[in-house]
Amino acid sequence: MERLPPSRTLPVLPILLALLLAGVLTGIYFTFPGFKERVDGIYALLSSGNQQAIQAWVAGLGWLGPLSIIGLMIAQTLVSVVPMSLVMLVSVLAFGPVLGGLLGWVGAVIAAMVGYSLARLLGPVVVDRFVSENIRRKVEAQVERYGPWAIIALRLSFVVPTDSVNFVAGLVRMHPLKFLLATALGALPVAVVIAWLGADFSRLGPFLLAASLVGLAVLGGWILYDRARRRKSS
Repeated sequence: MERLPPSRTLPVLPILLALLLAGVLTGIYFTFPGFKERVDGIYALLSSGNQQAIQAWVAGLGWLGPLSIIGLMIAQTLVSVVPMSLVMLVSVLAFGPVLGGLLGWVGAVIAAMVGYSLARLLGPVVVDRFVSENIRRKVEAQVERYGPWAIIALRLSFVVPTDSVNFVAGLVRMHPLKFLLATALGALPVAVVIAWLGADFSRLGPFLLAASLVGLAVLGGWILYDRARRRKSS
């Protein structure tokens, strides 16, 4: 796996500013009871999984709605408030299949880059907080061996949480452009399926299952091909 100096591959200043902002907001949360009460109410709403209530809340935010979708994607990466697919679905229901699907896809990519950047900047300190040792070892082996192909397949498979993939990719210092492109490609089919089916839950589940099987087949096929190639060369 290519390992380039952090100064040439990762914009450290934006991440430091994001961490500073998070620290300021945390201080405000514990200092001002009114702000704390509002945040607690939003968290209770999101963690309830009530699709209609979340949709109404997002739609009621007006021009802040799209930013809230991206914020929810980032929050899902850091604290697993709601599943990524549910955030995408809320985006589609609130803003329509085209704009909502595009917004959900962009939010998923941005959230993935945030997780990747945090792991790249802070290393095992942040990865050990969000990823179990067992999953970390498995994802790390696949990412180091198969690079972007592993990212695409793992994002489609739904077997491994996508945030774990993001953190481990940053930990092993995958090239950021390769990670960005692989993440965009891996998240695109899910966004398209959710935008196409919308609230038709009876069909949404089977399609996501099919996407998962396709991801596993892609990764498994590549592993078999790689092993056959190595045996032939040896």
